Amino acid sequence: MKIHLCKVFLVTAILLFSTVTTSAQPTIYLVRHAEKLANWPEDDDLDAYQPLSVEGIARAQKLAEQFKPGTIAAVFSSRTTRSLHTALPLAQKLKLTLEVAEACADTAVIGAFYQTLAQRFAPDKAVVLVTHSNIIPYLLIKAGLAPACHQKMGIVASSSDSWLLIEGYEYFWQVKKWRTDAKTCEGFSRMKY
Repeated sequence: MKIHLCKVFLVTAILLFSTVTTSAQPTIYLVRHAEKLANWPEDDDLDAYQPLSVEGIARAQKLAEQFKPGTIAAVFSSRTTRSLHTALPLAQKLKLTLEVAEACADTAVIGAFYQTLAQRFAPDKAVVLVTHSNIIPYLLIKAGLAPACHQKMGIVASSSDSWLLIEGYEYFWQVKKWRTDAKTCEGFSRMKY
């Protein structure tokens, strides 16, 4: 009897977990921070504080124009100045508190962050993550993007290290279906703004 109850509990737990990871999930919009100020000191201690350039400030304002009030439930950013300043005009326009998410800077915590999003937001909600060129590919991959879709989504291999990257600042990504094992790009799109 105890073994049977354990099996029932295990099957129930698996079903609950799979429901959270595959169906009860908000739409995610991924955005690379806008253009950084050039001629910033090459110092690892100062990198996080690099501000936006004039072009970057204009792009942050343009990002804020992409979403109407009521369409986004939360705006997340990494802790860097450039990401915070990219996300802030959008959060202000939508009257949302800008939240810092470690997953916008650390690939090791993406899976746990996605679980938190699935628990916190209903499937009819959407969130925006403002992050970095070397984090967006991994956010897409952890959401289930198939390798065959990398080129279509603008993912390239870094020429100087082993990171995957996205190039440019003019796109954002929409993720509607997470954790899909599909061999297509269904649920993922890249849009110019």
